Amino acid sequence: GKQSQPAASSSTAAPRSTASTIESQIDGKFEGWMGKTIVKLTNGQIWQQTEYHYHYHYAYMPKVLIYRSGAGYKMKVDGIDQSVGITQIK
Repeated sequence: GKQSQPAASSSTAAPRSTASTIESQIDGKFEGWMGKTIVKLTNGQIWQQTEYHYHYHYAYMPKVLIYRSGAGYKMKVDGIDQSVGITQIK
């Protein structure tokens, strides 16, 4: 008998921005992670820091990368090595 094979989705041509990864910029100045920092992005989203992490870093409109990590999300801000746990509030 003939077996119907599911269409293979090529993972090599994955789009740069997948649902689990968001690339944006902070809308305005960023002064680092202060424990419960709220971050507004140029795409209209607002995220709040959930993981305790303190790191002063001043930047104006730095790029950010948000990606899924376990059950939540982490944000990597351009210029800061450490990714920090966040949650979307808007």
